[in-house]
Amino acid sequence: MLVYHLPGTFETREAHLDLLWEAGATGLEERAGLIRAYFDGQTDLPADISDGEWRDEADQDWQAEFKANLRPVQAGRVTIVPPWLRAEVPAGQVPLIIEPGMAFGTGHHATTRMAVEALSALDLAGQTVLDVGTGSGVLAIAAALLDARYALGVDIDPVTIPIATENAGQNGVPEGRAAFMVGTLGDDLPGDVVTDGVFDVLVANLYAELHDLLVGAYVGHLRAGGPLILTGILVSKLPLVQDALDREGFTDVQVRTDGDWALVTARSA
Repeated sequence: MLVYHLPGTFETREAHLDLLWEAGATGLEERAGLIRAYFDGQTDLPADISDGEWRDEADQDWQAEFKANLRPVQAGRVTIVPPWLRAEVPAGQVPLIIEPGMAFGTGHHATTRMAVEALSALDLAGQTVLDVGTGSGVLAIAAALLDARYALGVDIDPVTIPIATENAGQNGVPEGRAAFMVGTLGDDLPGDVVTDGVFDVLVANLYAELHDLLVGAYVGHLRAGGPLILTGILVSKLPLVQDALDREGFTDVQVRTDGDWALVTARSA
């Protein structure tokens, strides 16, 4: 089995994944800070991803191994599991069922887990939640399962919307409790529930530089005093986010770290 090992960072990994798929990878996964790309044979790769290493490894059923090594992720009141491990959700926990890809979206990454934990710490009953950069919809779905009245997930990538919608259906989220749309915070965010684009809670799993650019838009889409949950932030980039929040008048700024990653919570003025 031919495996290409490529160092990855949060900021570059999506672009690297796309390039690896386009180069003919038959499977991708993240392990110990590396992207492992499976190929049928060695091939020329674009310069942007040419600093990796080809390795010839023993043949194995890597999909079966991936599934065997996947464990439930407990995040506050929520346990994130693939469908085949639903029976392992502890009593009293809210199950969040996600069919994982071979690369990301399993809930094991610290950024996703910390964001779900932060949502779990809030009383979301009757609240509206905006999930910016929703991806597979995990955070919007978690909010809906935690009794939010309505959760809207937005993403610039149209490919994510049907995936997120399917994931919401798999979790039994009632129609009208969660919705997903292509868009940015510069767009109108219409809806039958939230007609003015202003939400009670805003959560965003992006990266520090994008939080810095969007913090003014966060203010416009979050009610006064509403909780803001930001993650996808490298600890080394924390000052950039903290300065942006201070610039826009956010209060009660708190930081939690897990390894190289940070989660920042605050409240709008």
